[in-house]
Amino acid sequence: MKKLKFYIAGILGWILIRALLLTLRIDHEPKGSLKKVKRSQNIFSLWHCTLLCLAYIGRNANIQVLISRHSDGEYIASVIKRVGFGVVRGSTTRGGARALKALVDKAKAGYSLAITPDGPRGPRFVAQSGCIYLAKKTGVPLLPVTVGLSNYWKLPSWDEFRIPKPFSRALILYGEPIFIPSQLSEEEMETYRLSLENTMREMMEKADSLIQTKITSK
Repeated sequence: MKKLKFYIAGILGWILIRALLLTLRIDHEPKGSLKKVKRSQNIFSLWHCTLLCLAYIGRNANIQVLISRHSDGEYIASVIKRVGFGVVRGSTTRGGARALKALVDKAKAGYSLAITPDGPRGPRFVAQSGCIYLAKKTGVPLLPVTVGLSNYWKLPSWDEFRIPKPFSRALILYGEPIFIPSQLSEEEMETYRLSLENTMREMMEKADSLIQTKITSK
């Protein structure tokens, strides 16, 4: 019965996401970035609150996604699989070591990965070290990606999850690839972690600012 419930949730969730996001006008900055990143192997680093738009953008590319083992993770995993992602279950707090090993194996097999460095429970906009570890172990670059929305609902959750309103605009902002050396001290790991966090915070502010500029310059 549980499996049926999650199966139905996956179908309904994808239908709702697709119906909503088809109404959006979505731009990419820099131009042409979407095609470029889909042709290369990356570890996409995304803030948890931006997942909805980015799941739609990255659909059917067989990107492997880390989904927590918390109770709500089953529903999220059902939807994500329906959208066309591979799913690895775990987090930094539950099943962390096993999940990281599974992600390393997926990357070595040639898959791109997507992780939320501030997930699954925050703090919001604070990067955890797992993404740095993954890039160090695999040699695959981290690629920060953020989203600016012209009009959205903000949920009362720890991440202030953003749901775009119908017929609004979205701007997907891509950062520069970040290559992590294979040999790092703990101090150097922390330096890279903090650098990623600051870069993604700045990108989030920039994406929000750029989308508002596009609206006012229409």
